[in-house]
Amino acid sequence: MNRITFGIGCALAAVSIRAAGQPAPKAAPPGTAVAPPAASTASPDDVAAERAKYAAEVRRQIAGKEQQPAETVFKNIQVMKGVPAELLVRVMEMGFGPALGVSCTHCHVPGKWESDEDPTKKIAREMMAMTRAITEQYLKKIEGLKGPNPAVSCTTCHRGQVKPAMSLAPPQAR
Repeated sequence: MNRITFGIGCALAAVSIRAAGQPAPKAAPPGTAVAPPAASTASPDDVAAERAKYAAEVRRQIAGKEQQPAETVFKNIQVMKGVPAELLVRVMEMGFGPALGVSCTHCHVPGKWESDEDPTKKIAREMMAMTRAITEQYLKKIEGLKGPNPAVSCTTCHRGQVKPAMSLAPPQAR
């Protein structure tokens, strides 16, 4: 699996983030545990509509540069370098968002997409590194897994919920 394909797969795998519409929490001091986010009261349709609105806004801003590498179009790209700018937007909108049931505002400050002031963006990057390690270092060594390229993604654990599944109970019972 090449780095770009893996990056896109990992983009579908990350982030434990805050509920839609809530202000970004202040960064915790190093070594401090961060409390899990509150559950969103927004309907899934409202969250999807907000995601689509922000994605459309970004697409308008990058018009004519959609096929250029993301890091040449956007500021502060650290993980998905080499991915076409339009694909990065699509992965965020159709990958990260639905996999966690969230909108763009969970990791990003609207209009300041490059900002790292929301600590959940760092968590997303670290979780992408975690899924890469699981996929590249561990899954490939397990004999008998079906398919030539077994991988984990954010959906593997999150299943459309902000908080990863910790049991087999349905999300509403957690």
